[in-house]
Amino acid sequence: MISRVLVIALALGASVYRYWQGAWIEGTGLACLAIGLVILRIAPSRPEIRPLAYVAFLVTALAIGVVLFRR
Repeated sequence: MISRVLVIALALGASVYRYWQGAWIEGTGLACLAIGLVILRIAPSRPEIRPLAYVAFLVTALAIGVVLFRR
């Protein structure tokens, strides 16, 4: 099982790399994935922020949809 922290670090690294390549939509999707996972990581102590994670995941899903539609 892969640790959530490792997935967050990989998503942030890939996001920076995609931004550097000029792929803004893909970079935003990856950044929102990492943000959503970070929010879920701290949500047990602050449950009122859990809906923000779902918004971040929605942006990730929209970015995936845009990329799939574009290609």
